[in-house]
This record gives sequence, structure tokens and C-alpha cells, in this order.
Amino acid sequence: MSSSKLLREDFLTQKENQKTLTKFEIVRTLAEKNELEVATTRRMVQGLLDMIIESLVRGDKIELRNFGVFEVISRAGRIARNPRSREEVYIPERLVVKFKPGKIMEDRITLPSMKGGIQPANRKETNESARTPGEDPSQ
Repeated sequence: MSSSKLLREDFLTQKENQKTLTKFEIVRTLAEKNELEVATTRRMVQGLLDMIIESLVRGDKIELRNFGVFEVISRAGRIARNPRSREEVYIPERLVVKFKPGKIMEDRITLPSMKGGIQPANRKETNESARTPGEDPSQ
């Protein structure tokens, strides 16, 4: 089995076992670790989240060292295709929040997932080398 298939299977297994960390769990854990009341901690966490949202609404960039950077960017309008009807539709320009992870997060998440490093594609297995771009692979 190829290393990319092994990585995919490992990722899918992790996704099956993945928990969702909720705001309530964050509040409860912070309150316990710092011997604070849950109500006080909840107000502080919500205050932090409100500050982040308000700053992004104003167009400010938020930099949290060793965690990451949040910023609002503009996505250009484009023409897309409805996959069911094949009809072309226009998606207007819009603002979206972009997040770029900081170095510590990058080192702990991205780099370990690339254990084997970037490998050259083995096109002999899939016979993709004989295919020309845009050609239907089923032919």
C-alpha cells in the first residue's frame, strides 16, 4: 500500500475518533485550572471572542503570537457552475475570514502529518503519464 493511502487511512481513523471542543468545555477547563468561577470565566472567554469579532468587523488584523493571525480578505466575484443543473451562476465578491496558523501550531500539526516528506508522484501505478490534460480518464 502506498504511503499516501496509509496517510489517508490514518487521517480518516483520526477523524472518526475526533472530539469537538466546545466553548463550554474551554470555559470549564480554564475555570478548573485557574481556580476561578465558571460564570466569571465564561464572561472572560465571551469577552475575548467578542473583541476578536469586533476587530475583524472593523477590518483589523488580529495577531496572537505562537497561535496564528486572523484577518478579513476580499474574495473576488466569479462565475461558477451548479453541479446538478450545469447552469452557470455568478458568485458575488465577498469578505471572508482568513486564518494563518502560527509557528507552534504549524510545528505541532502540519509537520508531523508530513512524516514521509514530499515524494515524487508514481505515475506508473495509475497510468496518468499517458493522459493529456483535460482528457477523460475513463477512456
